Amino acid sequence: MAREQLGICAEANLHASYLLFNAPEGQEAVLRQKLARVPLLLARLAEHFSEAQLTGVVAIGANYWDSLYPGARPQELQAFPFAGNDNLALAEVWADLLIVVRSDRLDVNYIACQQIRQLLKPDVDLLEQLQGFRYLDGRDLTGFIDSPQNPKGSRKRQLALVDPMSQPVFAAGSYLHLQRWHYDLLHWQQLDINQQEEIIGISKIEGTLLPSPRLQPNSHALTCRLGNKEGSPLLLMQNMPFAEQNSQGLISVCYASEPDSFSRQFGYQLGCQTASQIPQERAASQYDLFFDYCHADLCAAFFAPSLSFLEMACRPDSH
Repeated sequence: MAREQLGICAEANLHASYLLFNAPEGQEAVLRQKLARVPLLLARLAEHFSEAQLTGVVAIGANYWDSLYPGARPQELQAFPFAGNDNLALAEVWADLLIVVRSDRLDVNYIACQQIRQLLKPDVDLLEQLQGFRYLDGRDLTGFIDSPQNPKGSRKRQLALVDPMSQPVFAAGSYLHLQRWHYDLLHWQQLDINQQEEIIGISKIEGTLLPSPRLQPNSHALTCRLGNKEGSPLLLMQNMPFAEQNSQGLISVCYASEPDSFSRQFGYQLGCQTASQIPQERAASQYDLFFDYCHADLCAAFFAPSLSFLEMACRPDSH
């Protein structure tokens, strides 16, 4: 049975680090070997710093997959969708690799990232290293509980991990989308609580959906549910706020077992109208209200294969 990467369905942590790399052409064979060693490196550190609850995820960019693993490709793995939509300015990043490190100790994250970079050099170039943190017991910088509809328990694995019946080679892998959202907190904080709640679609204290008279059809919460307040989530979210000197916002990482889950949800949030973009009976009439208070300057699509796949693919006879 395929073994998933432990960071995909791990419980929330206090700190997250995100390493984005590009790989020069011709380094594929050595990188296959080294990427299979990253989970072992993380496992050793997790054992040594057991109280830190360290986990990680190795993911390969949609545009780099065929170069690194030419033998097989996850079904419908594609670059970040809707990058040219007029409702929201988006910037796609052509990153070949993403490694996510999460733990309850910032120093342990630092050690893990340092060792990963040492392992992968000189075969990759670091594009960016992002840092996220847990804020007010799971809220984002708007003050609202982040992703209150997130699945719990075994439902996480059902939602995030590829089913072995649908794609046996990629069983226990996951489709991953990364975004960095910058928040316009100056204008957001000028709104009163009632206005903020109607934009987000949930109560600020409890995190529950607003009653129908106040629930706007294009509120953030409802567009994330494809307009159906009784609907189940399509994605497993692992979001973390970030804060720098002149910008603050959210680093969004979402996992899905199906290749089109993210496209369906994000397309609905953008207000896409065509049935080919959103296979739902009713398309969103407008884009997500919260998009007036944020923009994304980093968007990328990846696939996080199983540990079993990483180990198998580094064998000399696998290609």
